[in-house]
Amino acid sequence: MATLAMAGPAAAQGDVGTTLQRQVDDAFRQVLSAPGDLEVGLRYARLLVQAGNFEGGIAAMERLLLSPNAPSTINLELGVLYYRLESYAAAESYLRVAVAQTNLTDEQRRLAEQLLADAVRRNQPTRLSGFIMAGVRGQTNPTARTNEDFIRAGGALVARPSTQKRKSDTDTQLVGRLEYVYDLETQNTAELVSTLVGVAQHYSSVSSYTLKPSTDKPRDLLLAEGTTGIRFKPDPVDLPGLTLRPHVIAGNILLDGHQYAYNLGAGLESSYRFTDRFVIDAAYEARNYSYATRVDVAEAKQQGGLEHTVRLRASYELAPGQLVVGEVIGRDHGADRGYFAYQSGELRGTYILSYANPLGWWDAPGWTTTVSAGVLQRNYDTSDPAVDRSRTREDTEWRGTFATQIPIDTAWSILLQAEYVKANSNLPNYRYDNSSALASILWRF
Repeated sequence: MATLAMAGPAAAQGDVGTTLQRQVDDAFRQVLSAPGDLEVGLRYARLLVQAGNFEGGIAAMERLLLSPNAPSTINLELGVLYYRLESYAAAESYLRVAVAQTNLTDEQRRLAEQLLADAVRRNQPTRLSGFIMAGVRGQTNPTARTNEDFIRAGGALVARPSTQKRKSDTDTQLVGRLEYVYDLETQNTAELVSTLVGVAQHYSSVSSYTLKPSTDKPRDLLLAEGTTGIRFKPDPVDLPGLTLRPHVIAGNILLDGHQYAYNLGAGLESSYRFTDRFVIDAAYEARNYSYATRVDVAEAKQQGGLEHTVRLRASYELAPGQLVVGEVIGRDHGADRGYFAYQSGELRGTYILSYANPLGWWDAPGWTTTVSAGVLQRNYDTSDPAVDRSRTREDTEWRGTFATQIPIDTAWSILLQAEYVKANSNLPNYRYDNSSALASILWRF
C-alpha cells in the first residue's frame, strides 16, 4: 500500500512533465510555421521557461526583441530570467529598460525596481549585506529537563530531584549576520567572501551572572563566529555551475557573561547547479573546540576536542514560488572524555512556499511559509559512570518547525515561528520534549 501511495504522486508528476513537453513541442512547430507571429513566439518562450529551460526561453525572447512590436513585458521577463541565472550584469541591463517603460502595471513596476536595485548592488566590486533580527521566544522546557519521574544515577534508578523539573521560560534575542564580498576581478569570478554571525539571548529568569554549581536556570548566551575565504569557479568553461569556497573559521561562546568555549578551524563549501531548478551544496568543516573550566558546568574542560562535520543539501524548485530542500548532516565530535564524544547523523526536509500577500488592504511584497521536519541520531563513544556504567547513551531527536515571514516592505518583515522537539533516549535522563514560539522583527540590508 505504501508503495502504491508513493507511486501515485510520482506518476502524476511524470504525466504533468510529459504534457508540458508536448506543449513545448507543439509551440515549436507553430513557431516554424509562423516565425513572424509574436504571440506564438512568446507562448513558446514562456513554455520553455515553465519547463525549466531558462536559457532556451531567454534565446527565444531575445529573438522577439528584434521586432518593433515586441510585447512590453519582454525586457522585464528577460531581466527576471537573467537574475535567476545569477547573470546580474545582463539582468541590470534589461531591468533598466523595463523600469523606463510607461506601460507596466504597478505590480510589474515594483518587481522591476526591486530586482534592479538588487542587481545593481550585486554588480558592485564590493558588497555588504546581511540581516538583524530581534524577537521574543517562549519555551516550555528550555533546559531540556527529562520528562521521566525516575532517572539513572551511578547505575541505580532514583527519583528525579526537584531541582531537575522542567520549567518554562521566555527569552529575548538578537541575531545578526553580515556578509562582505570583494570581487577579485579574475576570469574564474573569484571573490573574497567574509561572514560574521552574532547571537545574544537573555532569559527572563536570569537575574545574576554569578556562576553557581548545579544551576536549574537556562544560561544567557553570547555567540560570535566569523569565516573568510575565496569563492571561485575552478572550471568556468566546462563546469560553469560549480563553485568552491575554502575558508577558515573562528568562533567564541559566552554563557552568563563568562567564557565557555572557542573554536578554530577550516572548511570547504561547494555548490553545483545541475539545472536552473536543481542545485546541490556540499560542505566539510573541521573545528577544534576548547572549553573553559566552570563551576556551573560539570567537566566542561573535558568536553573539548576536534569535530568533523559533513553537510549535503539539495534544492529543487517544484514551480515558481515552491521549493523543496533535503539535507543530510554527519558529525563526529571528539572529546577528552568518551561520554562527551559522539557521532551523529541528521536528516532534514523543508518545503518553502512564497505567495501573494493575502491581506488585500496591505500593499506589501509576498509572504513566505516554511514547513520543515527532521530526525537526528546521536551515539556516544562510552558510558558515563555517573549515570550508568553498563549503558552507553543513544539519543534520537525529532524536530518539526512551522514559520511564516510577513514583509512590511522590501527591507522589513515580521517572522512568526513555532517549533516542537521530542528526544528519545536509552537513558531516562535525556528524554524530553520542548515547544517554542517566536515572534520577531527582521531587517535585511
